[in-house]
Amino acid sequence: MGQQHDLLFRALLDDPVRAGILIRDYLPADIAARLGDEPPVPLDGSFVDRTLTPSWVDRLFSVRLRDGGTLLIYVLLEHKSHPDPRTPLQVLGYLVDIWESFVGDDASRMRRLPPVIPLVFYHGRSAWTVPTSVIDVIGADEGLRDLLRDFRYVVCNIVPIPDDQLSSDPEVRAALLPLKYVYRQPDPERLLEAVLSGLREGSPLAEKVLYYMLEMYPRISVDMMRMVNGRVRPNREQDMVSLAAQQWLNEGHAKGVIEGKAESIRIALETRFGLIPPAVEERLRRTPFDQLDVILRRSLTAESLDAVFPDDQRH
Repeated sequence: MGQQHDLLFRALLDDPVRAGILIRDYLPADIAARLGDEPPVPLDGSFVDRTLTPSWVDRLFSVRLRDGGTLLIYVLLEHKSHPDPRTPLQVLGYLVDIWESFVGDDASRMRRLPPVIPLVFYHGRSAWTVPTSVIDVIGADEGLRDLLRDFRYVVCNIVPIPDDQLSSDPEVRAALLPLKYVYRQPDPERLLEAVLSGLREGSPLAEKVLYYMLEMYPRISVDMMRMVNGRVRPNREQDMVSLAAQQWLNEGHAKGVIEGKAESIRIALETRFGLIPPAVEERLRRTPFDQLDVILRRSLTAESLDAVFPDDQRH
């Protein structure tokens, strides 16, 4: 039965003129009055996962506004007999999918996302009692709702904050400092002094902070870290520095092994098949370490590039 509802509703929306009439009839009057005279333009692609929400049918249209702007209208049909309480979340997910598709690989488009109005058509038995915004289903008092109402997020930009005000907790402050300065050129010894003075011996966080600094700050070496630690913490153990350094050295060795095997595979493939396409480079990059030996052997005998990779990597 649901399929028939879908077929009828799709037929109704497949004609842009009829779709335009439907949109004008059901949009709020003040919004409908802003639409231009041209029929809406259907946009390619459905953003609904049919396996998860088989009761939906959807269409996306672009309409011109009289002031020259553009508005997207997302029309959906909910044909279950009772309204689904999850509708606010489903619609929000569809809107995110639309905007993700609009942005694609061009991050600059994030600053000009098109406005989208969802129209949910429903013809079930029960009255529609589901809230029409995800805001209305969030368990929060009015003070919090004021912050949440327009989906605004809070920007925690740590760069302009003075070092001593990054956190009221010394260890949190010590962990934020390497993040704050990673894209700048701080004095490495002064930074190490500030970080080491705030870290607690034996803390799992401490090792991660120091490993991060060895990995991300080229001017900081294991020897420098040990020297500064001895100066800042003269009566403290070197264990956390030693553990972080050992992990960093071990992973550096592992990276070298991985890169060496990957380079051997590239040489074998280029020798047999010529220049490697970017898609093959991406497959190689995604290959787990424990499969590299298999890939290397296949690269010497496979009849084609596609046959080099495991079945689950060929698409």
